[in-house]
Amino acid sequence: MNTSPEFTFDETSFDIEDSGDLLGLARSLINGQHPGILATTDASGQPQMRWMSTLSFGDFPVFHTLTAANARKVDQIRNNPRVSWMFFNKDLSLTLHLSGQASIIDDPATLKHIWRSVEDKTHTYFLNEYSHRPGFVAIETTVESIECSSPASGLRVEVPASDLCLEPATPMRATT
Repeated sequence: MNTSPEFTFDETSFDIEDSGDLLGLARSLINGQHPGILATTDASGQPQMRWMSTLSFGDFPVFHTLTAANARKVDQIRNNPRVSWMFFNKDLSLTLHLSGQASIIDDPATLKHIWRSVEDKTHTYFLNEYSHRPGFVAIETTVESIECSSPASGLRVEVPASDLCLEPATPMRATT
């Protein structure tokens, strides 16, 4: 659960040189309360995009989302783990683009841990089919770069995750 105060964007105080501001912005937009758009690549090399929610980001720059085990995006990620995510604030004045590597987690103990860390489970529509199909999996994304833009203010800044004063994150795995 995120106990930090909600980050608010103010173009007069946002410092594009301050990676802490950008990290705060990233955390506020992927806090599990805003849907994001996940882009993967299909077998023919075409981009595929879809809305995603049910997010858990406790170990940012690693974060998770849940999906049906038989979803097309699962096979797409297994074949090409490069993904992009896009998040935006409520008035669409600020866009956050995250790119990195994704992997599929299907270990039951790890899934249980991720499930518990998801704050908003109201969009787990894939669970409606749970009794008819094989369960769910988690998509684990390790962010490698962040781009923030605000067309109205002319703001555009790209920061590699290594420049965000973050310690390298360890992908989530269950411990026994």
